This record gives sequence, C-alpha cells and structure tokens, in this order.
Amino acid sequence: MKILIGVLFILTGFVPIPEHSDELVSVKVRIKNIENDDSNVMVAVFRSYDTFLTEDMHRKEIVKVQNFTEAEIEFKLERGEYAIAAFQDKNKNGDLDRNFFAYPSEPFGFSNNFRPLIKPPHWTEVSFQVEAEMVVEVELK
Repeated sequence: MKILIGVLFILTGFVPIPEHSDELVSVKVRIKNIENDDSNVMVAVFRSYDTFLTEDMHRKEIVKVQNFTEAEIEFKLERGEYAIAAFQDKNKNGDLDRNFFAYPSEPFGFSNNFRPLIKPPHWTEVSFQVEAEMVVEVELK
C-alpha cells in the first residue's frame, strides 16, 4: 500500500515537502589568526538577541591550541538566526580578560568578522542565517 501511494505521488507530481524541517545543518566555524601558544580558544554560538553575549549560549566549544594558527569546529544547528563570539584564553582562566578601559586584552572576534571599536557589537551586526551547510570565518585580533 505504501508503495502504491508513493507511485501515485510521483505520477501526479505531488511530493509532500514539509514547510520547516527539523534537520540539523552542519555549520563549520573557522577560527583564524590564532596565536600559536599553549592556550585555549573559546567559541560560543548564540541563538537570539536576548541571550547574546550572556552565559546563556546555545552551544559552546573549547579548543586547546597546540601548534596551529587556525582551527575549525563543526556545530550541528537547526535552521535559523545565529551569532558567534570567540576569544583566545591565553592564560586559561576561562574569562575574556580586559584592560583598564574594559576593552578585551586577549584576541577575540565575532561572526561576520565584525570588529567593535568601543562597545560590544549589536546582534544585527554579527548575526547570520543558517539555511544550509556553511562555513563561518571568525578572525581573532
């Protein structure tokens, strides 16, 4: 019976396609310009404006730096809007250290390679749409 229904769909040209798929999509995050030393790179994926740059991140990965200046991390994400923040934790304390003026003193970067001058970026400056497999580059500075 299932075969008959399948054949009817093919012959009539009607193929049911769900409007929204719950499939996970591969998003590779390529971190560039890593200073080659004994440290960690912290990568956070945010799913909404409300949680952006908070401890309530959608996904988080820590990569140990060992003799390389680039790293690639793969995340399986649902289709939607996201933003990425990354930094190199040179002293391995788990925090993005800041200088006297509260500006980060460790290399950091965001999706869209947005570089803030004084204040943290706004969601719209760093967010991007995930619809299919993709690579997002984040350059640390």
